[in-house]
Amino acid sequence: MRLGAFLREDFVLLGLGARDVEGVVRELSEGASRAGIGPVSAIEEKLLERERLHPTVMGSGLAIPHATVPGLDAPVIGVARAGGEPIEFGSAEQEPVRVFFVLLSPPGREREHVKLLARICRLVRHEGFMEELGEAETGASVVEIIQRIDDQHV
Repeated sequence: MRLGAFLREDFVLLGLGARDVEGVVRELSEGASRAGIGPVSAIEEKLLERERLHPTVMGSGLAIPHATVPGLDAPVIGVARAGGEPIEFGSAEQEPVRVFFVLLSPPGREREHVKLLARICRLVRHEGFMEELGEAETGASVVEIIQRIDDQHV
């Protein structure tokens, strides 16, 4: 399972302006809506619900906000990056976040959802990957980096 099949260049957000969980989730939801993925309110509600239950900060400057959202046809992956300083996305004990992978899936696709989460986690451990994402200047370059590194993994 390759991320490229689910990754959306029109759902790459560079330079998030929000500085807290609610603001970031709002920006991510608005970006998803602009890309035609679904309504802002439904995506925002599900992502915030997930963050309140179990924050998605993974360490190493990464968070993977994810949720099951009714009305979607298939899983979709977006990427966002903090504008300027890293964002306090979890508790004070957690490392601030620079890069967000966003995974939205329709109900009934939980197995695929978990496999995609695992794939993202695998790629993030690739040496230099997070640094490359941090330096990407366009949505197209973000997608290219992810696909190139994803192709190196079985």
